[in-house]
Amino acid sequence: MREASQQQLLRTQSRALSISVVWMLVAQVICVLLWDAGWLTRPAALVHWLLVGVLPPALALWCMERAAPPE
Repeated sequence: MREASQQQLLRTQSRALSISVVWMLVAQVICVLLWDAGWLTRPAALVHWLLVGVLPPALALWCMERAAPPE
């Protein structure tokens, strides 16, 4: 029973990591496109990517790691 819940936790964490990586890449591409189109300056594109693309997935993964039961 404990092994099954451990495997479920690993699958959930793996899925969350995959979604986070995809989110960061999509946000990066959007920021680069906006910068290339002239809608954002280079520093603004970088800040937007960090705040919108990197911070939310990182915080979500960090909270999920903290909520994981100890082994």
